[in-house]
Amino acid sequence: MKKNYSRKAFAILAAVFFVLILSSCSSPKERTTPLQDKAGQESELNQEQNDAGVFVGDKAHDFIFLDKEGNEIRLSDLKGKAIFLQFWTTWCRFCVHQMPNLQEIYETYSKRDDVVLLLINVLSAEKGKDKDAVNQFLEENGYDLPVVFDIDGEVAAQYKVRGFPTTYMLDANGNIVDFTTEAIEKEEIIEMIENAIQSSERN
Repeated sequence: MKKNYSRKAFAILAAVFFVLILSSCSSPKERTTPLQDKAGQESELNQEQNDAGVFVGDKAHDFIFLDKEGNEIRLSDLKGKAIFLQFWTTWCRFCVHQMPNLQEIYETYSKRDDVVLLLINVLSAEKGKDKDAVNQFLEENGYDLPVVFDIDGEVAAQYKVRGFPTTYMLDANGNIVDFTTEAIEKEEIIEMIENAIQSSERN
């Protein structure tokens, strides 16, 4: 009786051992669950964004913004162009001081298809003004600049904006090639744009 019991126990242990061996030989792909597969795909999709930063040489953070008409546009849709990004508010006197120069520069570079100017109004920092009030400010001052809106300040937070104006210059590959947290004059802005164009051509 004891012998039969021992044989049965041995047979069960052998069967369990055999199953474990088969399991260990299966490929990792066969063992992944649908949830693991989804997580892996999301990880790959987010890899480029995880590598993004806010310093010269970093890949610029991608984001979705609203234009003056309320249309959604993604920054990465503009890849292939040198992009001038400036975070601003209507109450920032340095921002307002730059507007006439930016208008002139926009009128010059808007004729080219390799440069984009985006003035990002941080609406959450506008001290009570809404999108319509900002648009009215632009209209009253005769500016038809390409202003877009950071509604909740999320983009400004991504770009570590601590004051206005804050300016980033991106090359055609979406790399940050210049940035400043100070007001900049017309000649400096043109130099930033031209350097970004040259950087794009080199790469």
